[in-house]
Amino acid sequence: MWISKLELTCFKSYQHQAFNFPAPEDGRNIVLIGGMNGFGKTSILEALYLCLYGKEAIIHLARAGLKTDDKKGYPTFLEGAFNGEAKRRGSDTMMVRVTINRTKIKAIDICRKWFFRSNGDWTGEEEAVVREVLRDIPNSPRVDGKNGFHFSELLDEVFVPAHVAPFFFFDGEEVKKLADQSRVEQVKQGLEGLLGVVLIRSLSDRLRSFEATKRDGVVSVDEHRLNQLAEQLDISEVQLIRLREDSQQDERKKVHLRAEHQSLLERITSSGGGGGDIATVKELVEEREQNRNKLRESHRTMEDILSGRLPFHLVPKKLTDRFKTQLSEEIKWFCWDTEKRSLEPRKVEFRKAFNSQSEPPITPALSVDQQLAIEARLEAAWGTLFYPPPNDCAKEIIHDYLHETQREEALEFLSSIDLGQKEIQDLLSVQQALQQRIDDLGRKISRVEGIDHDGTLTTLKNQLEEVQNKIEALTDQLRANDRAIIALEAQVRNMRADYMREKGNLDDSSPVRAVIEKSERVRKVLDEVIPALFPLKVKALGRAMTDVYKQLAHKQQVDKIDITDEGTARILSTNGREITFDRSAGENQIFATALIAGLAKVSGVKAPMVVDTPLGRLDSKHRDNILKFWTADKTRQVILLSQDEEIDFHLYKDIMSSVCKTYLLDHEDVGDGIGRTAAKEGKYFARGRR
Repeated sequence: MWISKLELTCFKSYQHQAFNFPAPEDGRNIVLIGGMNGFGKTSILEALYLCLYGKEAIIHLARAGLKTDDKKGYPTFLEGAFNGEAKRRGSDTMMVRVTINRTKIKAIDICRKWFFRSNGDWTGEEEAVVREVLRDIPNSPRVDGKNGFHFSELLDEVFVPAHVAPFFFFDGEEVKKLADQSRVEQVKQGLEGLLGVVLIRSLSDRLRSFEATKRDGVVSVDEHRLNQLAEQLDISEVQLIRLREDSQQDERKKVHLRAEHQSLLERITSSGGGGGDIATVKELVEEREQNRNKLRESHRTMEDILSGRLPFHLVPKKLTDRFKTQLSEEIKWFCWDTEKRSLEPRKVEFRKAFNSQSEPPITPALSVDQQLAIEARLEAAWGTLFYPPPNDCAKEIIHDYLHETQREEALEFLSSIDLGQKEIQDLLSVQQALQQRIDDLGRKISRVEGIDHDGTLTTLKNQLEEVQNKIEALTDQLRANDRAIIALEAQVRNMRADYMREKGNLDDSSPVRAVIEKSERVRKVLDEVIPALFPLKVKALGRAMTDVYKQLAHKQQVDKIDITDEGTARILSTNGREITFDRSAGENQIFATALIAGLAKVSGVKAPMVVDTPLGRLDSKHRDNILKFWTADKTRQVILLSQDEEIDFHLYKDIMSSVCKTYLLDHEDVGDGIGRTAAKEGKYFARGRR
C-alpha cells in the first residue's frame, strides 16, 4: 500500500501542484521532498490530514505534533490555508486530492473540496468525493455523507483510521516534545489510539448526549403518586364491591320479608272474624300497602329532584351555559388533537420519502442553508394543516379531570335537568293524596276488623306491622346504599381516569426509559472495558519498542523497554535495573520515534509513513540510525519532508540507493506577504554541510 499521488489546488502557498510517487519496490521505499523552512513542507502533511480526515484532522494534527488553533478550530484553519493569490483573484474553491494504491491495479481516489466566499471566509460547505479505481478506470463517484456512504468507515477498512493516523503521519521535530511531558501519558495516548479507546470514549460521550436528549422528551411521571392512586383505587373498588354485596343481601332480605308479609295477610284472612269482613280487611290492607309503595316512590322521586336536578337550578344560568360551552369546545379540541396525532407518523414517512428522492436532480447542489430552509418550510407547511386549531376548539383545557366520554355524558345530563314549578307542585299533590288515602284505609281497616276475641288477630296484626316496618327500614337502607353506590362509582371512575392517564404517560415513556437504561448499561460496560484493554497490548508494544529503540539508540546498555498495565514505560539494563538518562532532546526523540514505530508495528497496519522534519537536531550517530531504520523495511513507503540541514546532500548520497523519488520545493514572494511554491521533480539540494 502506498500513496501514489497528492494534488494541491489553492492550498496554502501552492496554486496547483501534483506529486506523483512510485510504488516501493526494488529496494527503493523512500520519497524525499526537500525544502527550506517556510517553503511548504509542513503544508504537504497538513493537506494529507485534511483530505483524508476532514474536520477530524484538527484533533489529529495536534496529536501528530502539528500546530493548530484549538480555540478557533476548523473554519479558521481552512481560511488560513486558502491560497492568498486565489483569494486575491476571487476564486472560491480549495482542493486536495490523494490517490492511495492498495495494489498495482487497485486504488482509491479521494478528492476533498472546500468552498469560500469572495472575502475569503469559508462558507461551511465542503465535499469529499471517493472513487475506487481498477486498472486506471475509476468507478462511479460516491459522496461522503450521501446515500448511506461514510468515507471514515472505508478508511477504517482499507487504510489508516483517524485515531491511528498520528503513528504514521507526524512531525518528527515536534513529536519528541510529547516525551518531555510524561512518558506515561505518551504511552497511554498511543495505546488509546491503537486500541480504539478514542472511539470508545467518543461513543460513551455520544451515548450520554443521547440519554440527555431522550430524557428531555420523556413525560415526567410521578411514580410514587401513581402507586398512591393505584392503592386508593383498589381501596375504593373494594368498598364499592362490599356496598353492592350489602345491597344485594338487603334485597334478598326484603324479598323474604315480603313473602312473610303476604303470609301474615293470608293468616289474618283465614283467622275468622266473618268471611266478608275478613276479605274486606285483606283488600284494604293490600290497597294501603300499594299506596304506601307509591308514596315511597314519590318520595324517592322528590329526593332525586332535590339532590340531583334542583342544585343546578340554583347556579346562575350564565355559569351553567359557560360550563356547557367549555365542555363542547373541549370535546372538539380532543377530536382535533386525535386527528393530528393519527397523522403524525405520516409526517415522518413523508420526510423520509422526500429526503430519499434523487429525481429530478437539483443543479447546482443545495447548500446547507438552503437545505435547512427547505426543511423549515416543510415543517411550517405541515404545521398549517393543524395550527392554529379550529376557532370552535377550546383555547385551554380546564376540565382535564374528565375523560372524553365523561364530557359527553355531562353535556347529556345538563340537557336533561330542566325543572319547573308545576312538576314539583304536582308531585307534592300526589304525595298529599296518597297519604290521605293511606290514612283513610287505616281507619277503614280498624272498623271492619271487628272484635278479636282470643287475641290471635291482634298478634297477627302486630306481626304484620313489625314486618312492614322492617320492609320500610330495608327500603330506606337500600335507597341510602344506592346513593352511596352512585357517589362511589363516580369517585372510582374519576380515580380510574386519573390513574389510566398517568399510567398511559408512564407506558408511553416506558420504551424510551428502557432505551435510556440500555444506553446507561452500555456506557457502564464501556467505562469498565477501557482499563481492561491496556494489558492486551502493553507486552507486544514493549517488545516492538525495544526492537526499534535498539536500532536507533547508540547507547548499548539498554536491554529492553518494559511497559506496565498503567502505561508506565521503564528502560531496563541487562541486569533488570531501570536506566535513567538525562533525557536530552535527542534521547526524547529516539524514545518518541521508538514509541510511534512500535505502535505502528503492533497495529498491524501496513500503511506508508509521512514524516516532517524527520531528523530535527539529532547528532550524526542518531541521524544515521534513524535513516537506517526508515530504509530497513523496503516494502513500506516512507515520505520524508526535510530541510537542507537535516538530510543534506551528503546524507542523501548515503541513502540514494533507497530513494525512489525526489522533489525540491522552490518558493517565491509575489507581494502583499503572499508566497508561491512549486515542486521540481527529480531535484534535491545540490550541496550541503557534513
